[in-house]
Amino acid sequence: MSSEQNNTAGSDTALMALYQQFPVAPTPLWWFADEHVAAMPLPAVGANWLSFSNRCDIAEQLRRAGYVVELGDFVMPANAEPPQTVCYRVSKEKALVHYLINQALAILPTGGSLLLAGHKNDGLHSYAKKAAALVGASAEIKKHGGAAYIATIVKRAVPSGVLPDQHYTEIQEIAQSPTLYSKPGIFGWQKQDRGSALLIEQLPAFLTGFKQAPASLVDLGCGYGFIAVKAAAQLPGANWLLTDNNATALLAARRNCEAQGISAQIELADCASGLNGPFEAVLCNPPFHKGFAVAGSLTDQFIVAAHRLLSRQGRALFVVNQFIPLERKAIGIFANAEILIEHDGFKVVSLSK
Repeated sequence: MSSEQNNTAGSDTALMALYQQFPVAPTPLWWFADEHVAAMPLPAVGANWLSFSNRCDIAEQLRRAGYVVELGDFVMPANAEPPQTVCYRVSKEKALVHYLINQALAILPTGGSLLLAGHKNDGLHSYAKKAAALVGASAEIKKHGGAAYIATIVKRAVPSGVLPDQHYTEIQEIAQSPTLYSKPGIFGWQKQDRGSALLIEQLPAFLTGFKQAPASLVDLGCGYGFIAVKAAAQLPGANWLLTDNNATALLAARRNCEAQGISAQIELADCASGLNGPFEAVLCNPPFHKGFAVAGSLTDQFIVAAHRLLSRQGRALFVVNQFIPLERKAIGIFANAEILIEHDGFKVVSLSK
C-alpha cells in the first residue's frame, strides 16, 4: 500500500480530514458520501446538512447516525435550498468525480465553496485545479495528517464548462452478442469481468448437479447484470432475483433484463438483507473490498446470504480471487464445497446444502 495514502482498514485519512471541516463550514452543507464511508466512524450531524449516497448500506449507516440522506444515483433535488458548502472525498472512478464536481459547481451560489478531499495519487490536485478554473477561482490546497489534502474552491463565476464525465447519467451499450448496457458509477462498468466470465464458463458443469434445470435463480451482488444475462441464455424461461447494494448498478441491471426479456425481480439491498427465498440456485461474484480496505468478512456475509436464500436442495456457484479461502469459509454452513476450476487468479466454487 502506498505510504502516500496511509490508510488502514476502517481509517481513511482524507475522509477524516474532511470531517474536521464540517463543524465550521457554512450551511446548508451537502455531502457526497461515496464508498469510503463504509465501516468508518461518522461525525456528529449538524443542522441543515444533506447527504447523498448511491449505496443502501452507507445510506442506512448515515440514517442511523441522524443524517438526512438522498439515496439514488446522485441526483440533485430540484426544490432543495442550495448549499453554501459541498463536501466530497473524491472517488476511485474519474467519471463519477467529474460528474459530482460538475453538479457541485452548478448548484453552489456565487461565493459558495466546494471542499474536495483526497491524496495525491487520487488525483486530488488535478481535480481541484480543473474545477477552480471553471469558476474563475484558484484552488487552496492544504496538507493534513496521513498525507491527506483538502482543496477549497470558492465559486467566483458561473461555470465556463464542465469536466468530461463520460455521459454519466446515460445508460450506455458496452457490448453486443448479447447486447449489454452499463453506465459510469458501477464498478468495472465498461468491461466484462474476467471472474464473472469464468463463472459462466463453469455454469454447464454446475447445472449437471440439478435433476432438472433450476427455474428460480439469484444474481447476488449483480452489478449491471452480466452474470444473469449470460446465464439466462442457458436457462430460458427461468425467473431471476437481481440484487445489489448500489442503486446506480440496478439502473443498468434493469435495462439489461428488459433488453434480453429476462423475467426478473430487481431489489436494492445490502447482501440481500430483507429478501427471502427459496430459490434453486444462487450465482455470485462477491466484492472483497469495503471502501478501500480488504474486508474478509464480506465473503462470509455473501456465503450466509446465499445459504439463506436457497431451497433445501439448492446450490450456489461463486467466483472469487484465488487467495480467498471461500471453500473453507463455507464449511459448517454448506454441506459440500467443490472447486470447479482455478485459473487466471480466480477460482470457481460450487456449494451445495
